[in-house]
Amino acid sequence: MKLKRLSMHNFMPYKGDAVLEFPQDESRNTLIVFGDNMRGKTSLLNAIRWTFYEYAYGRHLRQIPLHLLPNREAVNEGARVMETRIEFEANGSQYDLRRVATMKNLVAKPERPEDIQVDTYMQKDGAAIPGNEIDAEINQFAPEQVSRFFLFDGELLQEYEELLIEGSEHGKKIKEEIEKVLGVPALTNGRDHIKTILKQAQKQQSIDASKIKGLEGAAERHQQWVAKRESFENDLVKLQSLLDDARNSRLTLDDELEKVEKIYSQKSKLDSSRSRGKEIEEEIKQKTSLRQQLVGQTWRDLLEPRLILKRESLLQEQQRFNDLNKERNRIQLQIEQVIQYLANLICPTCSQSLEASKREAKEMELEQLKFQLHGLGADDSRLTDIALQIRALNKVIGHGVGDRLSDVDKDLARFEFDLSKIENQIEELQEEIKEFDTDAIMKMRSRRDGVLKDEARLNADVDDRKSKIDDADKEIRILSQRMQPDESYRGARGTQMADMCEKLYASFSLSIERLREALRQSVETQASKAFKAMSTQTAYQGLRINDNYGLTILDQNGNEVLLRSAGAEQIVALSLIAGLSHAGRPAGPVVMDTPFGRLDTKHRKNILGYLPNSASQLILFVHDGEIRGSDDLNVLAHRIGGQYEIKEISPTHSVLVQR
Repeated sequence: MKLKRLSMHNFMPYKGDAVLEFPQDESRNTLIVFGDNMRGKTSLLNAIRWTFYEYAYGRHLRQIPLHLLPNREAVNEGARVMETRIEFEANGSQYDLRRVATMKNLVAKPERPEDIQVDTYMQKDGAAIPGNEIDAEINQFAPEQVSRFFLFDGELLQEYEELLIEGSEHGKKIKEEIEKVLGVPALTNGRDHIKTILKQAQKQQSIDASKIKGLEGAAERHQQWVAKRESFENDLVKLQSLLDDARNSRLTLDDELEKVEKIYSQKSKLDSSRSRGKEIEEEIKQKTSLRQQLVGQTWRDLLEPRLILKRESLLQEQQRFNDLNKERNRIQLQIEQVIQYLANLICPTCSQSLEASKREAKEMELEQLKFQLHGLGADDSRLTDIALQIRALNKVIGHGVGDRLSDVDKDLARFEFDLSKIENQIEELQEEIKEFDTDAIMKMRSRRDGVLKDEARLNADVDDRKSKIDDADKEIRILSQRMQPDESYRGARGTQMADMCEKLYASFSLSIERLREALRQSVETQASKAFKAMSTQTAYQGLRINDNYGLTILDQNGNEVLLRSAGAEQIVALSLIAGLSHAGRPAGPVVMDTPFGRLDTKHRKNILGYLPNSASQLILFVHDGEIRGSDDLNVLAHRIGGQYEIKEISPTHSVLVQR
């Protein structure tokens, strides 16, 4: 297949007519279209996709509603027709495919898909093809299921990283798309058809068994499990539909929230600033109250030097009284000991009776001690008065009112500055979001969170029904095996049909797994070849594929490289595309939108040198940050058959200019 020309009329940003000529020379098979972001590169990819398949993709691979495709500026000026056209050759024939979208009568501006009528026309070698045969004709050379791999959106590269995540729901969907490319559905559809016939045969088994004497009970249980399984399957269909609706709702809300994420962020900052402003106002209020109290106590700092001298004098006097009391206590203890000696008339050391001379000495010592004690008379009331005075002075001295007042003034100045800064921030934030309904954004986030919970719950319910269906299948097989010994049961038509279907089902399942394994190995071989050609790391052995078709880099020792850069992820994804392109279909055109966003100069050079050889035509939609002038173009200059640039006339009007 080879593309010749893309023509557009009022399609997305391309107001009026726009034409893109594709290179026809096999030696110069590369076309490059330069354009800044949001100018119309992805719209070119969508123009090709819409012409072939009648849908265009937006974010998260979600279809853009039909009424949003016509150029808005043209519609506002009264245009009523949007058209895209692709001329190409395939299988030795010349094709001309057109899709025309026309606003219905009485519709001034399309507000919903139903406001637009779409007509499709196709010519093959100049002869018209009936409308009901057009899709079948397209599927001969560009099946819809392979479209994501030859109409490649580089901005969705992160999707392929999901293939490495075990149990990833999105990874499962990409795997299904890959297997469509590789032809696996031809077998899986056959297996599913056999499964349907098997279920019908099992119902007949129940009916046949119920008529055989002795099997009535088992037949009844068999019939109950068949009915349960059917109920679980009906539940699964409904739950899957609800899950798809919830996922689509969540993605829609995610898209809407992404558009207003900055507003939400500013609203959060505004709420935080207001909250902090209130905290600062409360701190200012408390500091102001403390300052008033301290101002009323400034007299303390004036009296403090004299009060300190007075306290020192009192402390010295208190110490003298304390020393005197210690001496009194010591003498009092000696007096008590002498009195005890005299009272017992026995020496406390040797326990002998005291001699008269010693007794007189002790009595004289007692008199001297009493005299000394009398001379140490103390005024206890004075000591108490001193303690009270010291306590009163301590309450006044040491507060440092002046220093504390200075600290409070500094805090107040800082708080006033912070409050002024926050008030300015609040004013700026209010100005930024005044045009937006921030309450509606908050409600939208809350609604998204609710939908996210519903999605998780529905996922769990879907898994539960699948598990119950598996359990029902096991019970049906067990009951069937229990009834097998009965000759009448084995000879029944329903049993024979069920046995045959089960064998066919097992045969198809085994064939599917063998085909999958063979195809995975083919993809791995082709992807590894592409990876080694595009990667700058020559030590890598290649890639290893998993059951999901996820690819892991192998180092020089054959070990998996667990940590991969964003650029490495992009190389791996491009290698997968190359591997699928070779394993799943004949060489044809490859259209890539923004494929080099995360690559360094050396990787870009390798890729630009490899890709033109991997397709019949290579069409690249890039911005200046991806291919930097002559340095990058020199690598494939000899393969370039054409260059265009997207020029902006207005935010809703772009034109293609040939370089």
